[in-house]
Amino acid sequence: MTPGHAPHVAVVGAGFVGVVIADALVERGCAVTIIAPTRELSDASAVTYAWLNSHRKRPEIYQGLNERGLRHWREEFGPAHPEHVHWCGHTVVLEESANVDVLTARIEYLASLGYPTERTTAADVAAELPIHVPEGAATAAFPAEGHCEPGPIRRALLDELDRSGRCRWELGEAVAVDDHAVTLRTGRRIEADRIVVAAGNGSTDLLRTAGFDLPMVAQDAGGPAWGFLAEARVAGHGIPHPVTADHVNVRPLDPDLLLVQALELDDAAGPDVAIGQPLHEAFESRVVDLLGRRDVEITAVRVGHRVIPADGLSVVGPVGGDPRSGLWTVVTHSGITLAPFLASMVAAEIVERTQYAVLDDFRPQRFARKESPAGGFAAPRRPGEQ
Repeated sequence: MTPGHAPHVAVVGAGFVGVVIADALVERGCAVTIIAPTRELSDASAVTYAWLNSHRKRPEIYQGLNERGLRHWREEFGPAHPEHVHWCGHTVVLEESANVDVLTARIEYLASLGYPTERTTAADVAAELPIHVPEGAATAAFPAEGHCEPGPIRRALLDELDRSGRCRWELGEAVAVDDHAVTLRTGRRIEADRIVVAAGNGSTDLLRTAGFDLPMVAQDAGGPAWGFLAEARVAGHGIPHPVTADHVNVRPLDPDLLLVQALELDDAAGPDVAIGQPLHEAFESRVVDLLGRRDVEITAVRVGHRVIPADGLSVVGPVGGDPRSGLWTVVTHSGITLAPFLASMVAAEIVERTQYAVLDDFRPQRFARKESPAGGFAAPRRPGEQ
């Protein structure tokens, strides 16, 4: 790549993160080849709660990164997709003492960082939302949070990429990468000035072919990598935004459909789980209890595969540490909240052949230096975790 020449970049992965990266690179004048088995959504991008937040992120550096991601959505990325981004806030209603204690500490922590929080009352929530609010429940509002519809946003970006004339597809399974090319299972090599591996949980095997070990959280069933999401049909449910309760989280999909999460059920989630009637009934009973109405039908339960590096933090940048090198990666939890901001930063770094300090704590080299031990990320089970 010569100075002043916008590079040709191969992006491996066509989930939400990969497509947003491709879009940011094209905006910077790059030619992009997206490499993936299919143009369709799969894996983590297809089963996501899509809650835009920096609600319970630790350590503080990760909280700050998610706040930047949230701000980028509000100020830059979201306004291009107004029909699919909803800044309606987030309500928490908790009754169990252990959860209330965690909420109280979280409000104090977030308020100390300047993150918008509001202490509300059970009466306030009961007047606002069509849910059952136990008398004396602890309640709070987080007005800066929202949710989005990643599927339609991704489709709109793909349409823009097709029209740009700067993006092409190579449909196939990537099996190896290096600084200069991606090798497909067919043996075909796609050469590029830069390679960005954004293949979610598949990134580890690809990067290993280039001599880099990217550890992820344990992939065992019942661990942090796996979780259920259900859809519940409830005619005219009236829920305008995400609601978190002791045993269930819900957010609207449309006026008659809710997306439902019950983290304590995730102990049974895994790649080979059989989803049967007992699981449907477990989700249904939780929604019935929250809404105080019985006309609830669980129409689908799916297994999601979370993308979580071993220390829980994003992995972003050139694999070898040199911004002039060819092999880069973007692998992150909280991918919906963080993807647009990370994509904008990576595109800038690739084109400008530099690195920005805001990402210093999230570079791949921390694993090469053994600074981030694997296995320390606990499975999300308490209200407000993801």
